[in-house]
Amino acid sequence: MVTITFSDLIPPTITLVITSLFGLLIGVLVERFKNRLRTIEYTISSQKIIPPLSQSLGGQLSIKLNEREINTLKVATVEIENKNSIDLENIVVRFSLGHNSFFQGNEAFITNNYSALFWAQSYNDNFNQILDEFNKCDTNPENGNKIIPDELQPRIDYVLANRDYSIPVFNRRDKAVFNFLIEDPIDGTEAGIFPTIVHKSIHFIKKTNSEKQKQKDLWISIIIGIVFVSACILVIVLNNIEQRSLIIWSAVTGFSYSIVGYFLLFAFRKIRSFFK
Repeated sequence: MVTITFSDLIPPTITLVITSLFGLLIGVLVERFKNRLRTIEYTISSQKIIPPLSQSLGGQLSIKLNEREINTLKVATVEIENKNSIDLENIVVRFSLGHNSFFQGNEAFITNNYSALFWAQSYNDNFNQILDEFNKCDTNPENGNKIIPDELQPRIDYVLANRDYSIPVFNRRDKAVFNFLIEDPIDGTEAGIFPTIVHKSIHFIKKTNSEKQKQKDLWISIIIGIVFVSACILVIVLNNIEQRSLIIWSAVTGFSYSIVGYFLLFAFRKIRSFFK
C-alpha cells in the first residue's frame, strides 16, 4: 500500500495555482480587448395619456394640444447609459418613429448634473430651413391650410418623425434621459420608437432584463468554472498517476460541497415560505 503524505500533494497544488493564475490573466486580457468596442445600453418605456378604458368609463375623455384634439398621444422615455470605463464625446443619438406617427414635444438631460441636451446642429439647421420654407408657402383661402409643394412634404414628414440629439460629453457610468410626447396613428395602433447611434467603436444595444441576465450569468459562470476546474484536475491527474484516486476523490468532495449547500439553501427557502 502506497503512503501519501502532505508533501506529495504540494506539486499538484502548485500546478493548480499556476493554471488558475494563467486562466485569470487570459480572462483579463480578453476583457481588455473586448472593451475596445464600447457598449451603450438603452431602455424604452411609454405610457398613453388616455388609458385604455371602457366606453362607459372613459368614453368622454379627450386631449387637446394647441387647440387640436388628439386622443392618440403618449409619453415615451428613452434612457441610455454609458457603462464603459472611459468617457465618450460627440455622440449623436437619432430617434425615429414608426409609420404615421409624429413627435409633438421633447426634452433631454444628463442625470449626473441635469444639464440639458439639445438637437444636433445639422438636424437643427435642417429643421429650421424646412420650417422657414413651410411658413413661406401660400395659404388656401377656402380652408386656411398651407399649400405644401410635393417636394417639401416628405422633408416635413421626416423632421416630424425623427429627432437627432447631441451629447457633447458622455461620462462613464452616466445616463442620458430623453422624454418625448408622441402622436400615434389615428387608427389606434401604437408606433414604436427606434433609437440609433452611428459612431466609431460603439455598440448600441437594448438593455436586457437585469434579473434574467443575472441568472444567465450565474449559470454561465458555473459551467465555465466546472470546465476549467475539471481541466485543471485532469492535468494534475496526468502528471500524478500514482495519486489519481486521492485527487479525484478530493475533487468530487469539493464539488459535493456546492451541491449540498445548494439543496440546503433550497430547502431552507421552501420551509421559510411555508411558514410565512
